[in-house]
Order: sequence, then structure tokens, then C-alpha cells
Amino acid sequence: MKVSLLTSGFPNGFTDDFVKCVKEYYLMTGSFVFIASDFSGYSKTDHYSDVILKMFRDKGIVFDEVHVIDDRISKEKAVQDIEEADVIWISGGNTLEQIKYLKQYNLLPALQSRDCIIIGMSAGSINMAKKVVLAKDIDDNIPELSIYDGIGLVDINIEPHLDSASKKHIEEDIYEASQVATIYGLYDNSFVKIVDDKMDIFGDYFKYENTGK
Repeated sequence: MKVSLLTSGFPNGFTDDFVKCVKEYYLMTGSFVFIASDFSGYSKTDHYSDVILKMFRDKGIVFDEVHVIDDRISKEKAVQDIEEADVIWISGGNTLEQIKYLKQYNLLPALQSRDCIIIGMSAGSINMAKKVVLAKDIDDNIPELSIYDGIGLVDINIEPHLDSASKKHIEEDIYEASQVATIYGLYDNSFVKIVDDKMDIFGDYFKYENTGK
């Protein structure tokens, strides 16, 4: 069963709703794969993978094996880790840089073929879309509205961290993106669950769409 969870961020640890969703599909034994956003930023990758694993442990979720994908391993090993994973985490960070690395490592076909739990956070959630419509965000190294082929897991586009977005970013940049595709703005602690094309949204969000006006 293909389970996609698109998250914004969990500043105070995983919410009960999120944990319930994971436990619904994860049998509490298996392999966890953490995919970096910057494949050469080892210290940041190691730090955040440790943080995420601790957040799982704090909620009683443990893994038999843990693998981190960045350029410390070969492309072949990265694909193998994905093919054997029970839970895959696509991290936050630089959105455009992350999709570049994923394509360089040819990881998209392996991710698309997996019937497991795939969780994106922030940039990782954005890049899960089939066609990414990414709002301009100068403060986040996105110089202009960007449209490109994403990982190809879901049919929706999200904008994470809506609670910390500036008024200008919301009224100008996200509005511009919403004229191309509907954008789901997620607040931290909110997330989208998509299971076999059925979508549920947990927590606060705002739907930006072209109204034709």
C-alpha cells in the first residue's frame, strides 16, 4: 500500500494524529531511510536525521535498520536502500537543490515504485508532487516561480510553514503560484495523508486556488 504523508514541521515533536497515522501502516519492525536535501552537507544531515529518529523513539516507534542517503554512498546502494525500506523520510532544506540531487542519483523511479510509507517534511513534501509549482521565496533561495517535474508521488502542491510566512510572500508569491495550480498552505503540526489517492488533511491549512477573478 502506497502511503504518502506530507508535513510542514513539528517544532514540539510529532503530534498524536501523525503518530497514529504512522502506526496504522508501520508494523513496528523494518527499515528506515532518511534522504538528505543537501547530499554533501553531512553535519546538517546527521544532526537532523538524529532529531527525527529521536522524535520517533519518543513516540514508541523504532526501526531495525536506519540508512541515510547522501553522497557518502553510491547511487546503487541508495536505490537498494529505498527498494528495501518500510519508511522513507524525505527531509527539509533547499527545495531546488534537493530535487537536483534526487535526479542525479536517479532515485525517482525507485521512490515511485515503492509501496511503503513515504514522509516528506517541508522541501521534501513539496518535491513529492508529480508537477511541482514552487512559489518564489527570496528568503529560501527560490529566486522566481519554479515549475518542474517532481518525484511523482502525489497530485497536490503544498506550501509549508504558513504560520511563519510573510504577508508579502502570501499575497504575492503564493498567489502567483496559485494561478498555475492549487496550493495547499500547511501550518506547522499540520499534514496531508494520501493513501491510494484518497486524501485527508490533519490540522490547520489554507487552500489557495485560481478563482478566475
